[in-house]
Amino acid sequence: MRSARVAAFILVLIFVSTACIENEAGASDTLAPFTPSLRSDLLSHRFVADTDDAAALFVNPAGLGARKNNSSLLLGTYSYDHLSEITSAASMPCLGLGHSFQDNGLFKSNTYLLGLGLKVSRQLYVGTSLRWHHTNLTENRSPFAADLGFLMRPHRFVSIGGVWRNINRPRFGDAASAFLSTQPFASGRLEDTFTGGISIRPMTERITISGQGTFSDEIRPGWQVGGRFSIIPGIELFGAYTRDLSPDFKDPYEEFSAGIAFGLGSCRARSMTRSRVDGNIDYSRNSFAIEKTSSFVRDAFHRRKYAEVTVSGNYLDEGGGFTLMGGSSKNLHRILRELGSIRRDDDVKGLLLKIGNVKSAFIGPVPANLYEIREAVMRVKRAGKPVVAYLAEGGGAAELYLASAADRIVTPREAIVGQISVSLEINRLKRLFAKLGIDWDHYTAGDYKSSFHIQYTDTTTAVQAEELRSLVGESYRLLIEGIAEGRGIAIEKMRELSDGRLFAVDEAVRERLVDVIGWEEDAKEELGKLAGASNPDRLKTVSIAKRKYWTERWKPAPVVAVVGAYGSIESGKSKRDFLRGRRTMGSATVVKQLKAASVHPGVKAIVFRVDSGGGSGLASAEILNEIRRIQEEVKIPVIVSMGNIAGSGGYWISMNGDAIFADPFTITGSIGVVFAKPVFERLYEKVGITNEVFKSGEHADAFSLGRKMTEEEMERLGGIIDDMYDYFIENAAKARKISVDKLRKAAGGRVYLGTQALDLNLIDRLGGLKDAVEYAASEAKIANDYRTVYFRAFPGFILNVEAGNTALGLGRTIKSLWPGRENCFDETLTVF
Repeated sequence: MRSARVAAFILVLIFVSTACIENEAGASDTLAPFTPSLRSDLLSHRFVADTDDAAALFVNPAGLGARKNNSSLLLGTYSYDHLSEITSAASMPCLGLGHSFQDNGLFKSNTYLLGLGLKVSRQLYVGTSLRWHHTNLTENRSPFAADLGFLMRPHRFVSIGGVWRNINRPRFGDAASAFLSTQPFASGRLEDTFTGGISIRPMTERITISGQGTFSDEIRPGWQVGGRFSIIPGIELFGAYTRDLSPDFKDPYEEFSAGIAFGLGSCRARSMTRSRVDGNIDYSRNSFAIEKTSSFVRDAFHRRKYAEVTVSGNYLDEGGGFTLMGGSSKNLHRILRELGSIRRDDDVKGLLLKIGNVKSAFIGPVPANLYEIREAVMRVKRAGKPVVAYLAEGGGAAELYLASAADRIVTPREAIVGQISVSLEINRLKRLFAKLGIDWDHYTAGDYKSSFHIQYTDTTTAVQAEELRSLVGESYRLLIEGIAEGRGIAIEKMRELSDGRLFAVDEAVRERLVDVIGWEEDAKEELGKLAGASNPDRLKTVSIAKRKYWTERWKPAPVVAVVGAYGSIESGKSKRDFLRGRRTMGSATVVKQLKAASVHPGVKAIVFRVDSGGGSGLASAEILNEIRRIQEEVKIPVIVSMGNIAGSGGYWISMNGDAIFADPFTITGSIGVVFAKPVFERLYEKVGITNEVFKSGEHADAFSLGRKMTEEEMERLGGIIDDMYDYFIENAAKARKISVDKLRKAAGGRVYLGTQALDLNLIDRLGGLKDAVEYAASEAKIANDYRTVYFRAFPGFILNVEAGNTALGLGRTIKSLWPGRENCFDETLTVF
């Protein structure tokens, strides 16, 4: 029996390649229509290799493991003069539940189903469907049956599937066996069968052609061929020819089925009819089904809607999460994905951008991540969708900069706007520490390196003052040029308005900084007018933040992996401080993320996203070494995307990227080395602490906080720091392909904004994370077909489950809860 099933599966492939079935002569007009009991009408037009939604529970349970979306269906079938079937099913990743009621006039049954599906590998899925039958003609009230299926998708346009049905051959009473099988078996059991098939797509997801065969020891084989075709987005035609399982009669039963499906948002209405091949219309079965998914279906008819997005607070790469002491952040990637959906999806006709107080940058009011949000809003507007910004509490420079991306700006009369300017304050603490009795041992390689080091400096030097004025001036230029361009104000006029003054709303309207005085309802009405809504005064807006997508693609698209490097750099594991929400970048964690991305199936390029002001030189070198290894051994592009800041060690780990992207407001550079430690010797004396030291070498306590380093120790340490600085410059010059002398002039620990770094060849291009991902896809030659995968350091338990729709993923999730696991985090899981 088992070898026969293997041979049968090979015959299926041969059968599909011939795409032809010979009809046996002498079809009988009197042959009774054959429809095996306990079999849903879903099987009449669905195929084992092309079903991965809720219907997979009935057709091929392996399909339950192939989906990361939830789906459900409700089907009714009218046969002859009565309702012969009502079937319902619901599925989520890995799991499905269903029920089917059938009535053929004499025989009634209720079937309850539980299905399980798992992803074994990137191409292979397995599953089982467990069925309990409750019939009106059997002594055993609820016989149990089981199916076992597989689904293999080795190529984007090829899918192969198979199901072994009734593997336990459930026993029914003799009274029911005639209704349950194609012929009355003396044993009263359901015969086990194997159905194997293949589906192909001729280079497009719009057309699917399928074929399959069903085989059994006792019954002649049955065949089915068919397909589905999306004629226009939202309308699909489908059909099948079936030559069904037959007892040893001369003529088998043959029928055609055909139908049409209409996609309505996340729902689909499906109508189908079945009829005998010989044209006898006495037998026909008509079905109607409603199918629902938890995901957005792009190829469907959608109701027009208007989206709303709220921007406020502090946005960080992979930000968010609970903190005990406040200081919380929000996830930059999430809002960028949301704005991307608003731009792409045809159902969204406009955007209401609600702006609250936004956190300022380290230099100036606009952080680089806010620039990326503004660029995403600009892309919505460039897509032809009107954008109205609502400043609920008025706003300063950062809020006006973001709002200037909109077509209209609305704010209440009670609000205040303005203070368009850039100011940088540095409080230096050297004298305070001196009064406390705290001195500092320090050594700096680079004239600018101590510009922002406040502990041991009392004033800026002349060159440092020039650096700070340059940063303030460039931030100011980017700020006023952005607002001027968005608001259509001349640069000269914008400079006049940008002296830090506050504006009453009436004055802001006169100066064209704001368009309309009003509340949120007025902002919605403005959006409705711009979008041509029929009733703009009653416009409703919705959030689409959690929108997921349904895809017809069988094999996952190639991957651009995003690996994050966030926080100060240190050796060991990455950590997150739940007290204040601070993050540190552990070299061991980041190296593990890079390794996982480089070997993950389907990854064709890596985008290394950096947001770090520096840290340990040793840990930085460890991360850089892994990037070089990937470039040399794996030979895939590694593109660097700089976020808010990528300075010092943050620049070190970035400099070998095949291309470096930075936002105009990114703080980068700071190529230099610095050492500092506090000395509490005088403080100990003040407060009465006796510091005793027992040592075996003269310099054993050189780094003790209880004494200053000697002149000899500082000289030796300074030589090491100078060597590290020279090494930094030489490697950066080699990575950036510029001379050492030119790089040395740009180094010295000096900090730059992204626009300045571009002029000095410290970066390659201006652009955000989206630009870097698109460039990486282009370099990997997958620009027309790819997806983005985030390799996160802190996915946590819930995201582990979302990420790991595989046996391996679930195993990792359970392992993350094992005692001794730090914070239940797994550094190498992927989040799609």
